[in-house]
Amino acid sequence: MKKLSVLAISILLFSGWSSSDASAEAGDALDRVIISFKEEIDYKLLKEMGADIHEEFDAISAVSVTLPDETTIQAASHDSSIEYIEENSVVRAAAQTTTWGYRTIKANTATSLGYTGKGVKIAIIDSGINSKHPDLKVAGGVSKVANSSAFTDGNGHGTHVAGVIGAQNNSIGIVGVAPDSQLYSVKVLSANGIGTLEGVVAGIQWAIDQKVDIINMSLTTVNNDQTLRDITKKAYEAGILIVAASGNERESGLYSDVLYPARFPSVIAVGSVSQLNKLSYFSNYGASQELVAPGENILSSFVDSLSTSQDDYAISEGTSVASPFAAGTFAQYMEAYPHLSNKQLRETVKRAATDLGAKGRDNQYGNGLIKSLQTKAALFPDLKNDFWYSEPIKKIFDRQIITGLPDGTYRPNATITRAEAVTMLGRALKLDKTNKNHKFSDVSKDSFAAGYINSAYDLGYIQGVSATKFRPNDPIKRGDMALILQAAYKLKSTQQANFKDVPKSMYYYDAIQAAFSNNAVTGYNDNTFRPQNPITRAENAQFLSKLVK
Repeated sequence: MKKLSVLAISILLFSGWSSSDASAEAGDALDRVIISFKEEIDYKLLKEMGADIHEEFDAISAVSVTLPDETTIQAASHDSSIEYIEENSVVRAAAQTTTWGYRTIKANTATSLGYTGKGVKIAIIDSGINSKHPDLKVAGGVSKVANSSAFTDGNGHGTHVAGVIGAQNNSIGIVGVAPDSQLYSVKVLSANGIGTLEGVVAGIQWAIDQKVDIINMSLTTVNNDQTLRDITKKAYEAGILIVAASGNERESGLYSDVLYPARFPSVIAVGSVSQLNKLSYFSNYGASQELVAPGENILSSFVDSLSTSQDDYAISEGTSVASPFAAGTFAQYMEAYPHLSNKQLRETVKRAATDLGAKGRDNQYGNGLIKSLQTKAALFPDLKNDFWYSEPIKKIFDRQIITGLPDGTYRPNATITRAEAVTMLGRALKLDKTNKNHKFSDVSKDSFAAGYINSAYDLGYIQGVSATKFRPNDPIKRGDMALILQAAYKLKSTQQANFKDVPKSMYYYDAIQAAFSNNAVTGYNDNTFRPQNPITRAENAQFLSKLVK
């Protein structure tokens, strides 16, 4: 059972405004607690406790409630069905900060290539978005601030963030990093830039329910709230990319890492840099810093309460502004690589970042300055367009025979193992991947390839290196791959290939001849086949693509 504690609030400054007292702004909401259940939400128990339910978070089996008194809270903390009880702490906007940032991350190149975030849904969990601003289009939203619309912004913070991401590519104002993305206003911060844990969690729950692609949170808290940790983890597991500001307390020297929620493993922490690509004087950093982005003197859409028009703009600074630069860039990559998972996209963007500071990843700049797409996307980030392997790889990818690696790459020149080769063949032939007729002692029953290996052996497509060994992790040779294809597709030789390095005496001679006759394999320009060479992932794709329907 997590012990209840008094929660501190995050301190931050807007450009030109200081935040007011949090407890006064949050009001009655701070009397609420969040109860997380070990399994399903126990509504019967809540009724017995006299709980007044305000929000339900189905993704993590939790509720925000008001309980009659402290005694009831303490009693509930000992109930066996409850995982933890947490006070409704306060969160604040992390602060804000021009179009120099757009150029620095090379967003103009991505735009010229056609990557503008089309079809990508981005939830901006913030102070709302002024939907009447002529430079913004808001697709939808929800307000978790009482008596307040998601489409108004009494603070300007959310509207500024929205402009960095999605300001329209028109004749006015600025242009966002992903101007064709779909922006959703999730209002959790009041006019003073203050919100509650309950509101943020409810906002993330709404984003999960709406199946958004990206969440941007330009807000921070010093509290390691379990509820917030749980809901961000659930969102990430649902395939959502979550980007958050690292915080602006560097000068205070109080924190050795970024603030929450950016510090959670499921969240991408974004720090701020100046026009000289130096870490901003205010930007937090630490072991959790993942990326940095422009965050000083950034011009974007805004809300001016003294203005009679809606076309307001302002220059601001902070990690609040750096975070949406990252969110917009992720939208570009998501449009370019729609088949990559959020985890694969995360790794892809980190690899593409411009290294700053100490060589490699470091605690100040993380993996470096986020960078927009600079070339027309191939199927995978490490492939070339219109190359000899392009069509074969796409063909077997479309048939779900191959997928990318966990880091989002394909690695065409990497070799494949015997287990991987049989798995690809099994997918191509739709073999039984659940076959439990285990033959080889060195193939783990839990292996991804076990069922396919068992099925391929039963059908006579493969043999082991001995009666009980298959050596699944050994690279497979080009000659052996030809042998497997001959058996699986019943290939027969009708013409002879005079590969000078494939003598008739070798066990793979007939197989290579048969595969060549059926246009399933090719040799090299020097009239060799190189049967003893390990086959690469690109070569294997070329071989298979000739045979699959």
